[in-house]
Amino acid sequence: MRLAMYQNQPYFVQPANNQVKGTKIDARNITTLLHHPQELARLAQEATYKEKLLPARLQAPIRLPHQVFALSGNFADHVLERQLHKNDMPVIFSKSSSSITGPRPQVTLPSDTVDWETELVVVVGRRVHECDLRSARDSIFGYMVGQDLTDRMLEKQDEWLLSKSYPRFSPTGPWITTPDELTDGIEAQRLETHVNGVRKQGAALKQMIFQAPQVIQYLSQAVTLLPGDLIFMGTPSGVGYAHTPKQYLKADDIVDSHIDGLGSVTSSFIMNGHELINNESTEAQEPVTV
Repeated sequence: MRLAMYQNQPYFVQPANNQVKGTKIDARNITTLLHHPQELARLAQEATYKEKLLPARLQAPIRLPHQVFALSGNFADHVLERQLHKNDMPVIFSKSSSSITGPRPQVTLPSDTVDWETELVVVVGRRVHECDLRSARDSIFGYMVGQDLTDRMLEKQDEWLLSKSYPRFSPTGPWITTPDELTDGIEAQRLETHVNGVRKQGAALKQMIFQAPQVIQYLSQAVTLLPGDLIFMGTPSGVGYAHTPKQYLKADDIVDSHIDGLGSVTSSFIMNGHELINNESTEAQEPVTV
């Protein structure tokens, strides 16, 4: 199944022929549905997909997750281009849930050092703690496309959480795709990033050093994972910081992130007129987006 949020309502969705059709679900949000998997499965069997949906009105499938985790250096080529330390275990950091937004946001740039990263996002479907690899695999509800936008200047100051947690710095969507929809599995899918139509990143998800079940098992040894928690699985090479000269996002840029079988997330950008790191006091009104 594929689950989306559309005009503040959960939907089963079915993309086909450049259209998205759906069936409204009588529930508060998708996280609520995750707590009732048998009922969700029953409703999915009854879905008719008759309503035509407008892609511009799709929202973040999981708007305010309890926890948001992310991986650093989960693609070997990205480790090399960023000269990161190689690790035998996943390197985990967190992101603010308030940075989560939908699949077509307009993002306000806080500085002139913001970079792009396209990532697979894993949606946890059940409560797990100290689980084995099989239970970790079974706990995966589905997958989304994500962008892990990053202010590299703050990141260089070891402010990992802050550098990735500005408003709308974590676009997700366009919907949640469950594993059964991917005949060849998630590892067979490809990820790509285009900035203003120019391809910047491209990799097969099988190139990830740690796959989702391994990461969930590792996390669960310390953390209790909850339904609706999100895990950003890391980005491949091709980020702007690694270019010579370095490339950063500017006003009017468009970043399109695509993963086969999951869909696309597209962000546009405006500059807010002040930079946090320069401690200027001018405030800009946050734009409205859906």
